[in-house]
Amino acid sequence: METYLSWYREGRMDESAFRSVTDHLARSGLTVEHPVLGGGTLLDVVGEQVKLPVGRILELVGLSLGPLCMQFWLSADTDVVCDVRYVAPDTQVLTFVLGGLTESEREQATDAVQRLILRELDRTVALLVDLGGETADEDADALVLDGRLPTGPRPDRVQLRTDRLSTIPTVLAGAEVTDLGNGLSTVRW
Repeated sequence: METYLSWYREGRMDESAFRSVTDHLARSGLTVEHPVLGGGTLLDVVGEQVKLPVGRILELVGLSLGPLCMQFWLSADTDVVCDVRYVAPDTQVLTFVLGGLTESEREQATDAVQRLILRELDRTVALLVDLGGETADEDADALVLDGRLPTGPRPDRVQLRTDRLSTIPTVLAGAEVTDLGNGLSTVRW
């Protein structure tokens, strides 16, 4: 299994909001546009690359027609796969798959996502970190959105807005909570 980060964000991102997110990630070195070939890439259901103009990808994400799988680029030959999905009634989830990256590349991608959630703190619900890729989407959604502990494997840690901790007492039972001092707290089991 692969390391991944899942960012849960309040509200559906329209094209403009997603452009703001991708612009911020690009300033940290994680771009939708391929640095040499230009354009962006979606992955189809069998994992084949589908080249599209970046604007079209932003538009498709903004429409929330269904889950999309896209690539962000660290370099011309190093990508981070990102699954983008909408969970009703009002949450957008971006899951960044970090498998196959060197430790340095993983740190760069993780740092970019960390900076993003701090910039979007008012919209951030949680950042789920699963180092072994063992937590199923359903369990992660139940944990983050419903405050229910997964029946299967738990993520390695979850960063939640500190002001929301009181709304999830079940999740906190038996957990180690660390205040990060930036409006976020880390929860580990």
